[in-house]
Amino acid sequence: MGAKHMNNDKIQGRVALITGPARNIGKAIALELHKRGAKLILAGLEYNRLEKMAKSMSNTIAVEMDVGEETSIQQAFDAATDACGRVDIVVSNAGIMGSGALENTPSTFLQRMLDINLVGGYRVAQVATPYLAQTRGYFLAVASTAAVGRSPLQSAYCASKAGLYAMLDCYRQEVRYRGIKAGILCPNFVKGKGDDNRDTDPLMQLLWGNVNASDTDSISAEDVAIIAVDGINKRQREIVAPRKMSWLLKFPWLVQRLFEKQFNDEHIEKALIRSRELCEEGKFISTEIKK
Repeated sequence: MGAKHMNNDKIQGRVALITGPARNIGKAIALELHKRGAKLILAGLEYNRLEKMAKSMSNTIAVEMDVGEETSIQQAFDAATDACGRVDIVVSNAGIMGSGALENTPSTFLQRMLDINLVGGYRVAQVATPYLAQTRGYFLAVASTAAVGRSPLQSAYCASKAGLYAMLDCYRQEVRYRGIKAGILCPNFVKGKGDDNRDTDPLMQLLWGNVNASDTDSISAEDVAIIAVDGINKRQREIVAPRKMSWLLKFPWLVQRLFEKQFNDEHIEKALIRSRELCEEGKFISTEIKK
């Protein structure tokens, strides 16, 4: 596979800034970009993890950054240009997952999901644009198949990813005349390993089992990264992992109707009851990394 990449690979020597690269998809994309010769800026909250990664890789620096703070994002891009002189590729990966019944989960849960997944991506794109305009670069936002296939008890998460998908459609048109290409990555269920593996979401497990640990319904972060970096190399508009699910983005109206048939009312009711119990205990299902 390495020889195949080298034939038409535009990644070699490019400068890539990745947000949220400490775990899972972000980490795997960083490693794949590095393997294909990119210079990296690892920008995220878990600085100790990022610094350890950077020390094990050539042409890589770690920067502490919070997508919730514009000043922090600007400082990360400043650090990138100070170290490498330019930015060619931005992977806006930082995000969180979460679940909860709309009826019981407070609106602050939705606000936080939107602030990180949607507004965070907006902030990164806003800061990135003048840098990418200088290099006629490429911007990739990491969304999810949940942007088009939306399940019960994930209203906050699905809204944030669907919003990100829509935002990229608008952004792509705005920056086209400046030579910037913008793409969206929509992975399906991603199977982590070791301490990158997420805890089982009890609500989603009640709906359809632990898909993130399944070999049949999920894809590894490493395989997502290979597909993503191939897409970055081609400056693709839309990237779906696994590739066989690319049809999802072509027929979103059909996807949702098929999706709704996946769940029976008994399973939904059980998940709703458990969500209400968790809310009464002051507990919420979220993968957010606390500073």
